[in-house]
Parts: sequence; structure tokens; C-alpha cells
Amino acid sequence: MYRERQDVAMPSNGPGTLFIVGTPIGSSDDLTIRALTILKRVRIIAAETPLVTQALLDHHGICSTITSYGPVNRDEKIGVLLHQLQQGHDIALVSDSGMPAVYDPGRMLIASARKAGYPVTVIPGPSALTAAVALSGYSGDRIAFEGRLPRTSRLVKKFLESFRHKHETLVIFAPSRRCPLLLRSLLRILPGRQVTLAIDMTKEDERLYQGTPASLLKQIRSLPRSTEVTVVVEGKMRNEVSTK
Repeated sequence: MYRERQDVAMPSNGPGTLFIVGTPIGSSDDLTIRALTILKRVRIIAAETPLVTQALLDHHGICSTITSYGPVNRDEKIGVLLHQLQQGHDIALVSDSGMPAVYDPGRMLIASARKAGYPVTVIPGPSALTAAVALSGYSGDRIAFEGRLPRTSRLVKKFLESFRHKHETLVIFAPSRRCPLLLRSLLRILPGRQVTLAIDMTKEDERLYQGTPASLLKQIRSLPRSTEVTVVVEGKMRNEVSTK
């Protein structure tokens, strides 16, 4: 745990509440007013990566007790957090960025708290998924989210082929090192689709690339490993001619 706060809220007569708190995807100033209030008030902040959360709290002058909820000794840590809820202490669950449980292991704590009968509520906040769709300009009426790319080129090919006849907009959180592979696969399977690469959204060096897979491959040779990339692929248009 990190930095014990001095003005800990007194436990209530009943069980504590688990607050699912959305955090900024880039700029620390995107934290909502309600999220700021909750993070100042709770007894414990359960973080995906405590050091990342500590930087956010420091930016806003918040001094709270932070603990990790995984992945090491996850079952034991969840048990400790559930005991805190039983004792009447409120807990805020946060991911490194965006909404907990979206490409994030926080769902296990949420499910455990619900199963145990403790109050659970959400403090909505930024999401890279919806932010990237909005930036792309593609339809957001139907969205397919793929949090993790398949591990091999063959499985990536199979996955993209399954998307060939679908009309929903596809959103992928892709490691920067795998973007060239993804674009080459898109070039072979969905060459006419519009693709958006939303890079480091809301940060000072935010970049947006848009075009066909072929045009993007000419623009994107490589990306730093620290780069956060959200890939948005336009769904099949009604008048699109299939390549297969």
C-alpha cells in the first residue's frame, strides 16, 4: 500500500460501497468532478497499477491509501478488499486508464462484491473505446470491441475474415508493435475499408491517422512501444462489393 491518508472517512453502520470509477485515458485533467469527490472520500483505492494511479492522485492533490487488486495474489487481495467493505469502508476501483473491467481485470472484484451482497455503483468516466469511435467519424450505432488481438498471424487472419460481412464498427486495442501486422492483414482481407489509428488520445502528442490499410502502411512504419493505439475499422457498407 502507498501513503496513508490522514482524514480517513469513518466506517458506516452498514457495509461499504464499491465505487467503479472511470479515470482519464490521457490528460489527468479529464477526471470528472464526481470522480474527484469519490477518490477524496473513500477509505481505499484499489488500482490496476498503484504507481500509475499515484501519479493521477498527485496531480489532483489527493492523499489516499492505494492497493493493487492484481494480478499477483489476486484472490487473496480480493478477500482483503471484501473484508474492508464488510467493515463499512468504501472502496474506489480504478484502472490505469478509462473504465474498470474494459480490458482490465477489475471485473473479478466487481463480481465478487456483488456476489457477497455489497453495494456496487459506477462513476462514469472516459473510455478509449467510445472516444476513438467518436474521433473516427464512423457509425457508433453498432460496435464490436476486440480487447486483445489473437496471438498469431493465422488467427488474426481468421478473426478479420469473420468480420468481412459485418456492418458494425470494429474497435481494437492493439499493441503498437503489432500495428504493422494488423494493417498488412487488413490490406489482404479488407483492403477497401476505412481505418483509423487513434494514438495517445488526449495527451499532448495525440495523433490521428485515417485511410485505407495501404495508405496507413505508407504513413506508419513503426511506433514506440509506449504508444497507446486504438484501432477503429469501418463496418461493411451496404453497397460494398465483397473481395471474396
